[in-house]
Amino acid sequence: MKKSYLLISSLLFASASMCAQDAVFANPTMEDGSFIVKYDLENHKFAESNDFEIDETFLFAIDVTGTDYETALKTPSRNPNVLGRSMAHDFYVNNDVCEFEHYSNSGNLDGRLFHIEGNIYGAVFNLFQLAHGRYKDTCFGLYQENGEDCYDALKPGAVVTFGANHFGFGWSQTNPGEEWWDAIASPITNLWFHTAPYTGTRTSEVFYFDDFTPGEAFAGCESTWADKGYAMPQYIKDLTAGVENIEASDANTPAEYYNLQGIRVQNPESGLYIVRQGKKVSKVILK
Repeated sequence: MKKSYLLISSLLFASASMCAQDAVFANPTMEDGSFIVKYDLENHKFAESNDFEIDETFLFAIDVTGTDYETALKTPSRNPNVLGRSMAHDFYVNNDVCEFEHYSNSGNLDGRLFHIEGNIYGAVFNLFQLAHGRYKDTCFGLYQENGEDCYDALKPGAVVTFGANHFGFGWSQTNPGEEWWDAIASPITNLWFHTAPYTGTRTSEVFYFDDFTPGEAFAGCESTWADKGYAMPQYIKDLTAGVENIEASDANTPAEYYNLQGIRVQNPESGLYIVRQGKKVSKVILK
């Protein structure tokens, strides 16, 4: 990396954030003021820290206890078309802290969150995949080296710091955005978090929403969730369930090759590819 990730940078960013607006989410925080957003679904509590790396699958969650959303999300909408309410997110890489050498602002990573339990809302994410699948991965310091895509965020020890806006929405039978934050409660903009230092040893397999959520997510709003990079939290345990049976049936399915931009390649040559065979997805290097 061109510049190291210093604790003082994080502290300065934390101080600026906390002075601008008091903390409102009930998520636990670290000593530097950053929020813990990893949730332990099995034990119904937040993790001790954000120990996930940028390309590792984890369950992201927010706790709306004590906010205006705690009541609003349980209150029927005045709009008779709205079937229910939940939370949404808008992540962005904070380059003031990350200072990636090849950083390019490619926009925010927005999407919906699911109700998990109590006042907890979230979804299963792979943040690198979420950005990569939407062609917004230049915020991770994308550059070319020997004709290959490389990232500052995937260098040893790299930490990615995210800012986030959160807001409510309501969905109807025909419109996944029938109602938005201004009819529910004011957006919460002060949540920020960072990943664990990158080692590249905990990379998760690529997954797609439809792989793990058969049937409808919200009645009439199936297309809302058919996106790369996240899935319903109830299905996080299914990521490894029945692997032996899946592999047996997938072995007879033709393999499909995709480049790192998510474009299918009919005749792959040497390089790194994402291979999908049935429901099994993995990364392979062809020589």
